[in-house]
Amino acid sequence: MREFTKSMVSFSWSMPLFGLQQMMNVLTPTQPGRQRHKAAEAFDNVAGVAEEQLGDTLRGLFQSGDKLQRGMVDLTFNMLTLQMFNPRGMTGMSPGGMQQPAGCCRASGPRDRDGGQKESTGWGPVSTPGTA
Repeated sequence: MREFTKSMVSFSWSMPLFGLQQMMNVLTPTQPGRQRHKAAEAFDNVAGVAEEQLGDTLRGLFQSGDKLQRGMVDLTFNMLTLQMFNPRGMTGMSPGGMQQPAGCCRASGPRDRDGGQKESTGWGPVSTPGTA
């Protein structure tokens, strides 16, 4: 119980410091040659490590919620930047493109954070309506 308490206290102390570091990272410009901002990489790394600690059921729930949240952020930024009115951006707004956020929760196999296929750990193939 003592080690558990020490670990929990360390975790609790590290989270505000991590947040502070990322706030400082956000204020610094992206380094030349980097595609992603240092803060975005750090948050993705921490989320990935936390995801690895989840069991299969919660990992699937995390992945579904993460995909839904990321889709909502994309949609919000597209509306705020008026990208939805850009003819090139309209391809994502087609009926087929609009079905993607709704289909985020169907069983399609585990995926890594970048959308690549992970090794299967679950029930195997699951047919979805319209694909049987």
